[in-house]
Amino acid sequence: QAVKAGDKKKETTGADIRKTGQPDYKLLIDTAALAGTIMLENGAEIYRVEETINYILKTSGLKTSEAFVVSTGIMISLDDPSIDALTVIRRVNKGATNLNVIAQVNDISRKFYMRIISLEEAFSQLKHLKKSQYPWWLKDICTVFVVAFFAGMYGGDFKDMAATAIVGIFLAAWLHIGKKIALINDLVASIVISVIAFVMVHVGIGSHIDRIIIGSIMVLVPGAAITNAIRDTLHGDYASGNANILQAFTEAAMIALGVYVGLLLL
Repeated sequence: QAVKAGDKKKETTGADIRKTGQPDYKLLIDTAALAGTIMLENGAEIYRVEETINYILKTSGLKTSEAFVVSTGIMISLDDPSIDALTVIRRVNKGATNLNVIAQVNDISRKFYMRIISLEEAFSQLKHLKKSQYPWWLKDICTVFVVAFFAGMYGGDFKDMAATAIVGIFLAAWLHIGKKIALINDLVASIVISVIAFVMVHVGIGSHIDRIIIGSIMVLVPGAAITNAIRDTLHGDYASGNANILQAFTEAAMIALGVYVGLLLL
C-alpha cells in the first residue's frame, strides 16, 4: 500500500506540474539545449554552460535532469516516472569568444528561473539574440588602435605605431574576408601581417619590424581560450580543458608559422 501511495503521489505530482502552468518538457529541453549551444559557440567555460542548462532544467520539477557538456557537444536528459524520457544531443562548432552573448544568455536563464519571463519568451529571446553588440566598422577602428598601442607598449616609437596602424587596416580587412576558413585564417593573417610590416619598414614608414609584427599579432593570440581551458581544467573538466588548450596552442603555432612564412617569402 505504501508503494502504491508513493506511485500515486508521483503521478499526482506530474499532473500537478502540468496544471500549474509548467512548460512543455520538449520545449523546455530545447530551450536548455539552445542556451547551452549559444554559450558554447561563444567561448563560455564548460562548467558555466552546464550550470545554465541545469538551472533551466530544474524548473521542470522532474525527478531526473542531467546535462553533460564537452567542448564540441551537449547531451541533455529529462526523466521521471510520470513521463517518457527525453534526450537531446547537439553538436557544437565553436566561434569567436563573445562575452556579451554569454552574459545575455545568463540573464535570460536567470529571468526564466525566477519566473520573470515564460518559457516561450525565453526561447524566443534566445532565438533572436543580438549577437553583435557593436557595428563592424567600430570593431575595425578599435583593431587599428589596439595594434598601434600594442606596438608602442612593446617599445616601438611613433613611426612603428603609425606603421602598425596601417598593418591593422589590412588585418581588419582580412579578418572579414577569411572568417570562414577557421584555423588557416590565423596562418594567412600572420603572413599578411609580416609581409605588410616588412614593406612598412622597407619604405621607411616603420623602424622596427619585430615590434610592428608583435603589436599586430596580439589581436590574434587566443588568450581568452587559454584562460577558459585552464579554468575548465581546475573545475575538473579535464577532457574539455585539454582539448581547448590543444586548440589554443595550435592557433598560436599557426600564428608563429604564418609570421615565419611571410618573412621567408621576403
